[in-house]
Amino acid sequence: MLKNWREVVENIISLESLFHRSKERIKDLGEVFTPDKYVEEMLDMLSKDRKNFWNDERNVFFEPCCGHGNIVLAIYKRRLESIFVKASKEYSNEASLYAVSNSLNTLWAIDIDPENIESCRTRVLHITLQFLKSKLGYDSEYSIIEEHQEFFCHIISAIKWQIYVNETLTSLSCSESYEKQALKTKASKLWACENEHQPVEFHTTWAQFFDECETNDLLPLEYERASKLIESYLDGSRKNVKDFKFAEILYKYNGGNYMEVSA
Repeated sequence: MLKNWREVVENIISLESLFHRSKERIKDLGEVFTPDKYVEEMLDMLSKDRKNFWNDERNVFFEPCCGHGNIVLAIYKRRLESIFVKASKEYSNEASLYAVSNSLNTLWAIDIDPENIESCRTRVLHITLQFLKSKLGYDSEYSIIEEHQEFFCHIISAIKWQIYVNETLTSLSCSESYEKQALKTKASKLWACENEHQPVEFHTTWAQFFDECETNDLLPLEYERASKLIESYLDGSRKNVKDFKFAEILYKYNGGNYMEVSA
């Protein structure tokens, strides 16, 4: 009985410490949790009375404080399914690949916390693999990547390129006003001091950047690194995973025990 009570007390202490960290994160980073139910309701409101809203490839989505990615994933899932249905009429054999490419190309997310970004990237990659596995009828994630190596070099590069560490107030400000915006919060001020002004370049997607490099007979360094990662993964090596921490998820699939990161 005493042992059980000790376990209870230890659990209470553990929960209190977690709650304490949560309050500190709210204070320091302005971080709050958005339940899935509210996310879906917000997205329903966003698309209300807007026909073909989710499959319109002209729409660009930006999450300025993505956290672990609850809103990002909800948007991404809707885009994947909607664009897939639309693309199936024209690109029946490659509709799923088309849906992934265009959904990622119109999705941006930033967060001031590097750990949040890695978590969000991981979850987006996981959803991508599960979507393709379902639509293409593959038995394993390994088989999908083996069959579409070049495609996944772009996917991994795009996820890293368009979901990244940045600070909202300063990144959405012009160079003349970002310092003033940075004074609004302690986190923003610290970020500006350490990183200066880093505006979000919405017009320069990964696809756009790659095309520009290709036009000049150049191969982006990020793509080369992604290519080495894919080669290492297919060979069963972790040699090049350090450049893409979120892609460690690929090795968990090999064991068949991957569990999605919770927000």
